[in-house]
Amino acid sequence: MEHNLHDETKLLALIGLLVSVLLVVSILFGVTYFSDLKHAHDEVDVKGCYIKSS
Repeated sequence: MEHNLHDETKLLALIGLLVSVLLVVSILFGVTYFSDLKHAHDEVDVKGCYIKSS
């Protein structure tokens, strides 16, 4: 069976694409997670959600 250089190049490109997508998703997840941890202690004003009657 012959080795086709074009098939190997497509396989390497696909592996590179999948690795780069995994890296980007991991970085975005990490940034979101640590941003959420940073803002977890902010107080929520529950009374600010109600309509004020005059």
